Amino acid sequence: MTRGFRLRIRIFGLVAACGCFIVPIAAGAQTGMGKAEAAQLYAAAGFQIVNDQPVNRCGKPAKPRVTFVDINGDKRPEALFIDGDPSCYGFSGRYFALLVKEGAAWRQVVHGTGTAQALSSRTAGWLDLRVTESGCARDHRYDGRAYKASADCATKAPATAAQATPQPQDPGAKTAGALSAADEAAAFKAAGFKKHGAVWRSECNDPNNSGSIDSVGDLNGDGLPEALVIEGGSMCYGMTGQGYVLLTKLADGSWKVMTGGTGIVDFLKTKGSGGWPDIRVGGPGFCFPVERFNGKEYKVQRWEYDGKACKR
Repeated sequence: MTRGFRLRIRIFGLVAACGCFIVPIAAGAQTGMGKAEAAQLYAAAGFQIVNDQPVNRCGKPAKPRVTFVDINGDKRPEALFIDGDPSCYGFSGRYFALLVKEGAAWRQVVHGTGTAQALSSRTAGWLDLRVTESGCARDHRYDGRAYKASADCATKAPATAAQATPQPQDPGAKTAGALSAADEAAAFKAAGFKKHGAVWRSECNDPNNSGSIDSVGDLNGDGLPEALVIEGGSMCYGMTGQGYVLLTKLADGSWKVMTGGTGIVDFLKTKGSGGWPDIRVGGPGFCFPVERFNGKEYKVQRWEYDGKACKR
């Protein structure tokens, strides 16, 4: 890597925030990318470089995760960008872009807000994608040049915490879907994170990664917010590349951990005790655990893939 901004490369079998397994590209295949190519890659993904810092479409500093994967089976890398910013990316608070390299330049083949999941089916050699945003999951298929979305929702997906209709929150909250600075710090501390300069990190303390508040909402309908804290990094979380902690705010103002672990979290429509939603935890492979709250804790209740039961 050259001087200036650093290309934040992650080499995982799992596409970040997608819950799918795709052929990873060896790290050695990405060495030698100079600053000019990295800047062109970021720009094609929708991130301009300002003062050696990637900036998102809202003009705010961004730290997108970049994963190199072979999504079309040609043994050459495509680049997947995943960025989170609840104040910039609408209901889901997430943005993604997938790029292919043609000659010396990178070209975008799909981008949008929401979460993108690779399906097992292919069109023109490219894995089909399912993009979920605002409760609607649309399938995307490659037409030889780019991904095109289906006109109708493939499924009516349950809303995530960030998509849920905001419930009344305490006066300290900044806006619906966000936490006050005091609540944010309290949630990170309850999750076991410590502040290092301007960033929060878990006990793993990977200097290349930091924690973030992925979503905020009232999951169980009690009028108090829940917060999902996530942190990336293969050093801490292996091939899955992400860890999570789900917390709830109590009536006394403190925060309590409900569950946590390694994986990509999706909140489902089905519910357990007290109105708490079931949680699907994505990871490598095609069969994922679904945890249900039993009144005391979240425990694995079943295994499923794409809404259907599967065997581990």
